[in-house]
Amino acid sequence: MKGQSWYRVELSPAECVENGKADQLQKAFEVMFVSMLQPGGAALFEWFDDRLETNVFYFSPEAAFLLRPLIGHLGGMECAPPLASHRLVFLSGDERVTEGLELGVGDRR
Repeated sequence: MKGQSWYRVELSPAECVENGKADQLQKAFEVMFVSMLQPGGAALFEWFDDRLETNVFYFSPEAAFLLRPLIGHLGGMECAPPLASHRLVFLSGDERVTEGLELGVGDRR
């Protein structure tokens, strides 16, 4: 594993819908994932809060290594791994990463 920390980027619903930042973020990850020959351990998740006030994108350590400049530009911060719950959605990458997530309710900030 090239990186050891998970990272998260928080976007408001307006940034996701009106500005398309969520789609841009996911597409940037997918392009990098494919161009780097689908490195194991690289995964992108999205978590929705129950009030729909924020969308949180989680980057596994390997994914964070691939997109560190973009994550930094978007104000990403180091964090604990997300908790696997009904609000956490696997978006793209190595699906095996989901197997290592702790089950829980809510998110970790």
